[in-house]
Amino acid sequence: MPDSGRLSDLGEQGSRAVMEAAAALEGELAAGLVDAKAAGDRLADEHRVDQEEFDKLVRRVSENTHQLIDAVSARVLGSTTGDAAEQTQMLTTSAHDIVDLLLKLSSLAPGLANHGLATAFGPPPADAQEPDGRHEG
Repeated sequence: MPDSGRLSDLGEQGSRAVMEAAAALEGELAAGLVDAKAAGDRLADEHRVDQEEFDKLVRRVSENTHQLIDAVSARVLGSTTGDAAEQTQMLTTSAHDIVDLLLKLSSLAPGLANHGLATAFGPPPADAQEPDGRHEG
């Protein structure tokens, strides 16, 4: 069993690594916020979630999150050995798996949201979109 001192050190190294990786990804994160604002504006103005717009956001979140996980893992692994390195590898794999699962589940959101919004606000014009939130054509 790993000793708590080494795991504490691992936690401190991980915290520093997260801050450094987040700083490196700041530009990507800012661009993602612009896309998220556009999706939010569409939701407020049109009472619908555009599936393609949502999928674009999910892809960006996925890429950025996996890059952040990898950067933190690489930073921590660069200064650990033995049990701590093994734990870091297992945590990295689990983190990637959890992100993938959550983002796959999020793919249900536009359809569910659009159904609820149509119930609350009435359906959008028939020529505006498909039932799943995609534009026709």
